[in-house]
Amino acid sequence: MQIQYRASLGFALALCGAISANAATWDTSANIRERYQSFDNFNFNSAVNKNSWEFDSRLYIKTKGDLGHGLTMLLQPQAILIKNHTQANGNQNFSQADLIQAYLQYNLGDIGLRIGRQQLVYGDQRLLGHLGWKDVARTFDGIKGMYKSGPISLDLFAVHPADIVAMTPSTASPQGQSLVTWEDRRLIGAYGTYTVAPKSGIDAYIINWQHNQHASIGKGRNINTFGTRLFGKLNGFDGTAETVFQRGTWATGTSQQASAYAAKVGYTLGLWKTRFGVEYDFSPGDANPKTGPHKDFVFPFHTNHMHYGEMDRFSWANMKDLRLSLKTSPAKGLALIGNVHFLSLDKAQGDWLNVVGAGKLYAGKSTYTKTKAGTEIDLKVVYKLAAINGLKLVGLYGVFNPGAAVSERNAGKADSAKFGYLIAQYQF
Repeated sequence: MQIQYRASLGFALALCGAISANAATWDTSANIRERYQSFDNFNFNSAVNKNSWEFDSRLYIKTKGDLGHGLTMLLQPQAILIKNHTQANGNQNFSQADLIQAYLQYNLGDIGLRIGRQQLVYGDQRLLGHLGWKDVARTFDGIKGMYKSGPISLDLFAVHPADIVAMTPSTASPQGQSLVTWEDRRLIGAYGTYTVAPKSGIDAYIINWQHNQHASIGKGRNINTFGTRLFGKLNGFDGTAETVFQRGTWATGTSQQASAYAAKVGYTLGLWKTRFGVEYDFSPGDANPKTGPHKDFVFPFHTNHMHYGEMDRFSWANMKDLRLSLKTSPAKGLALIGNVHFLSLDKAQGDWLNVVGAGKLYAGKSTYTKTKAGTEIDLKVVYKLAAINGLKLVGLYGVFNPGAAVSERNAGKADSAKFGYLIAQYQF
């Protein structure tokens, strides 16, 4: 087990200790999750067995205290146990204990200030989200100021990603631990929302992302990501549209010039609360990825997993994704969800980037001509048991049928990949 603390967390705890415990009221909950998942033929080549599976146990405990005088405190420790099996590394077992959130917050009227370890969740989470589906969710250390009055809300933050263990299987030492430190990276940003009607309005934001010269990768990175998002819901219809740009320095001597776009709309029927949806996501690619400027849109603090396919074959870069979706609830506590993604590369010569954006599923090449990546089908069942309050069961099965772009990049191999998981989660 490994427990890591930050100076900001120590400050929060010390300040909390200075306040009389008798004045505080506390609300505590816990969440335990068991998950089994398997990855079959993710290399699109059935002749080479690289299949893997994983069994995970996760415990979250969250306690929130009202300390009086406008002060609140939140502590959220976590404990993780993972058993992973790959053909290359065999069985590996990992464990971790850490603090996923630990902050002190002060509110005075319309203004709030939060100091410590905290999650940043905004909009559709295409840029900033908690990544809660992973065993170790994303979190940040730093400070955030908050303002909300009437239809206007504004957050200002200065943080760096918390350097907690990534739990990634590896033969390198230390096994399973993060091989990249986040200490030399930081985010400074502003995210504002103007609400024009219930569940309808506009977001605007700017986020500065930097790596200093001590960073292990991307030395000198200094990128401004700025954009806007429209959202609305009325008479059964719902939708969002987002446009975002990046300008600045990708790495020392290389500029960043990228953009990304997304639009989705849905309609919900009264029958079984059935929603039909369509979404289109697009980001221009970089036909010459080995020369500057860098034109692939990359922002590593997103939740691409829930937008561009459960199998994590794509990020919001050098891509086109047309998604058709259906969600229905034929019985109380039961939801059936289906998504079909028609995925393509924007530039055949460009890099095909995986879910994290920085990793290359296939490196670009000037001779490539094929852009059709394939079709992903994801089917999910969610069931909340009425007999056991707080228990939720989730099952998913996904298939990625590769297109000509895979065959061209994978020595002619283009076999279907499969992904599945079963989750039991209990909140108490």
